[in-house]
Amino acid sequence: MNEEDEINIKDFFEILVENEVKMETVPPELRTIYVDPDDDYDFHSYRILLLIYICGTTRDGFFTTPTIYGRRKFSFYDFLIRYPFYLVRVIEKSKKPYLLSLINLKDYEKAEAFSPMVRYIRGPWDHRYDAIFNYMISKNLIEVKYDYYSRTQKAFLISLTTFGINKVEEIKEFESEWTARMEVISEIFSEKTTNDYIEKYIEKEFPALILGYYGVSENVY
Repeated sequence: MNEEDEINIKDFFEILVENEVKMETVPPELRTIYVDPDDDYDFHSYRILLLIYICGTTRDGFFTTPTIYGRRKFSFYDFLIRYPFYLVRVIEKSKKPYLLSLINLKDYEKAEAFSPMVRYIRGPWDHRYDAIFNYMISKNLIEVKYDYYSRTQKAFLISLTTFGINKVEEIKEFESEWTARMEVISEIFSEKTTNDYIEKYIEKEFPALILGYYGVSENVY
């Protein structure tokens, strides 16, 4: 360290003293940790549980608890809840305008979808899903597997466990808005909707999502 550096350091500490600056260190156990909601797996689990419960189905001989089959179908439904102005557009395309009254978009929900979910070749997908699913599996909330959903066809299956059902029934009591929006999805897309159908639907109605452009909300309101 040269003489000039020593002078600069002395000046620095003199300024701190003159301004009565106090350096406080909070013990680790008392520090508040702030987590971005989009990085909070509990937040995602909360929403996904409700989505499977409302938009899922049961099928004798294949799955006995609410299940959504099809990766793209699941992710598109989740996308519509995370970016509800797209759900408005889906309602308009479905020619069921009476469902619009159930959405009640807030101002902050009318922003464009600037998200990694819109940057995939075959439609919306969140790169964190695998980690979120593993987290939910570790909590005994869901089961995930690739298996039959009919006699001849297999798909990605995401099913609620009995424990997951108990938890989601508690959630449903407090999430009337999410519940209403998910019920709208079920009203538009039947429980027999396949993964292939959703992929073709996105390709036809929302090609920008497949091409990777940012979704925008123009002509929605």
